[in-house]
Amino acid sequence: MALNSFKMILVLGVLAVGSAQADTSAETNNEYLTIKSKEVSRINVDALNQEVRERLSFSDLEHMTIDTPTSSKGMVSAANVGQVIAVAKDLVALGESIYTLVQKGKPSNKTTSAPISVIPKEGGSYIDIFDTENWSMPRKNTYEIIYKNYFGMEVVKYRYSVIFSYGGSYKGKGAYLTAAQIVPESINTLYGYTFSATMKLNGITNHGTKDSPIAGAIMAMEYTVETVLQASLETDSYHITGRGGFKQL
Repeated sequence: MALNSFKMILVLGVLAVGSAQADTSAETNNEYLTIKSKEVSRINVDALNQEVRERLSFSDLEHMTIDTPTSSKGMVSAANVGQVIAVAKDLVALGESIYTLVQKGKPSNKTTSAPISVIPKEGGSYIDIFDTENWSMPRKNTYEIIYKNYFGMEVVKYRYSVIFSYGGSYKGKGAYLTAAQIVPESINTLYGYTFSATMKLNGITNHGTKDSPIAGAIMAMEYTVETVLQASLETDSYHITGRGGFKQL
């Protein structure tokens, strides 16, 4: 009888230890798969060609998670490359209204994607971009987004650049935009995390006059970090102008 009681106590002890270990393992797994914070930095290059990181924002994402939306947004086909995607009174935007930057942690192949150009209209139709002149060298602004979990591990690190050329004129007037795009530079994700990003044109405007337009455009990057426990959806927007103006909204 005493031996049976001892066996029963031993079994119960083993089950209790196993249960405690399972609870600890589950808690550890949850902490690993839960996004704790997000940091955004701008990457600059100094006179010695060394990268200088300027932190722009830091946020605790513990209470900023949402359900993952189901949408076909971001799927791009070659059929709409170089199409008219926005029209203002004196301007027209060409390119793609939306395209995929990163899909499930891998940069997309953008060889068939058209960057955005904002050029003038004439006679009810847009002019040939090859009839414009005086374009600047491309301007590039590079950013890095880092997500961390509850262990402080960098679970997602995404670097990208906003690139555009400006100052193009037509018949000696105006200041237009071309080759505007968001380019993924690098993406690193740890096991259990999925990152996706898309870019779209949110609108165009004329900052000048009807006789001499100055193009303006707002580009938006929508990105999602997902685990089996949560998803964080955010959007960063950038305003660019034909005079070289650039502002993160």
